Amino acid sequence: MIHVENLVKVFDAGTRAVDNLNLKIEAGEIFALLGPNGAGKTTTIRILSTLAGFDEGKVEVAGFDMDHAPEEIRKSIGLVAQQTGIDYLLTGRENLALQGQLYHLKKSEIKQRITELAHYFELTDALDQQVMTYSGGMRRKLDIATALIHKPKLLFLDEPTLGLDIKSRKSLWHYIEKLNKELNLTILLTTHYLEEADKLSHRVAIINQGKICAMDTADALKREIGGDSLTLSFADPDAKTHAFANQLQELDYVSNIIWEGERCHIYVNHGAASVPKIAQLAGEQGIDIAELSLSRATLDDVFLRYTGNSLEEKEEETEEWWHKWAGKGGGGKWAKKWQDQNTDGEIQEPDGGWPNSEEEWSQREQKTQSEEATEHKLTTTNTQAWQQDEKQNTDHTEWQKWQDSEKKNETTENETTENADSSNNKDTNNDWKKWQNQSSDNSPPRPNKK
Repeated sequence: MIHVENLVKVFDAGTRAVDNLNLKIEAGEIFALLGPNGAGKTTTIRILSTLAGFDEGKVEVAGFDMDHAPEEIRKSIGLVAQQTGIDYLLTGRENLALQGQLYHLKKSEIKQRITELAHYFELTDALDQQVMTYSGGMRRKLDIATALIHKPKLLFLDEPTLGLDIKSRKSLWHYIEKLNKELNLTILLTTHYLEEADKLSHRVAIINQGKICAMDTADALKREIGGDSLTLSFADPDAKTHAFANQLQELDYVSNIIWEGERCHIYVNHGAASVPKIAQLAGEQGIDIAELSLSRATLDDVFLRYTGNSLEEKEEETEEWWHKWAGKGGGGKWAKKWQDQNTDGEIQEPDGGWPNSEEEWSQREQKTQSEEATEHKLTTTNTQAWQQDEKQNTDHTEWQKWQDSEKKNETTENETTENADSSNNKDTNNDWKKWQNQSSDNSPPRPNKK
């Protein structure tokens, strides 16, 4: 299904992301690329799925040569990338339909495949809901479903369970095994989870710095280690403790010793019988053992043997779901939320704590918008009332000034025309109306004089 010879990919900075990689994956196989972040796993997936070019080597996927028939390869594969490719604002059904249209499937076929995949991944009840309301596990299942809409022969899964909780992770393992057994689907998955590679894959390749270090079944790789793994941590590691470890290497029941920082990994044929012997030797030489653990050899021991580093699982720091919509050029309310909640580059926890889901955040958003609209309405009403009061106060003040001026004028006129007709007196109400109508041009009305 996949045949790769001497594959090389060099980035612009000169980094050899893939370094003379050779790989052969048979049809119907689940194959795991196991390695740490930056080992070259994702780059390899991108090359095999035609999303990235390469500098040297030969690549055949699903029987087609990468250099001559990349379009045929794309028709034969499905890809689930690390970052989800589904649209959070669409429903599950709309996402599946869109993917079907991109593959130029007939409407009747798209409808049938949506029904089949929704049933297969137990998404039927949520199919017409927006994806932003889905849990992390549901989103990942929908992501895989969209990659299967056109019935590919080969499925690429790049860190498929990254960021999922243990329950969701194990649930997804069930579906991956199901797809392989029931549909005979060839699956290439990348992971840095030891248990995932051990449980799911028929074969495992350990990749580090762009190179395949070892490749076989998980059990065969662990058998190469031989026996049990005894890990020692010392209270005061120094030259004396290293000398002690070198002495242990000479014992017939010790097959290998590997140092990892200040921890010493000792591989022995019979762990239970070896522990008291090693503890006694340490006591006789005054070596203070702070911690001792015994286990069967794991893929982590295999990785340690070939790379000199451990690949122990660590708690991951995953993005809050809403970060996908914020601070990354997306604009809209999420960008504003990002800005509002970032102070000196640090995300500040909102009032009421972080929401547990997109739905909860949307409810808070609607409530906030409603409160803001009500506050705006009240503010607008109060402002209008204030403005009206101010206008009236200003008008009356100006009117009073004008009346006082008129009275003075009238007093002067009355002194010279005492017998003037009383009908010449101004009509206060009419003059007030004239003043209001003409006040905008700063020319107060004058009473008519006969």
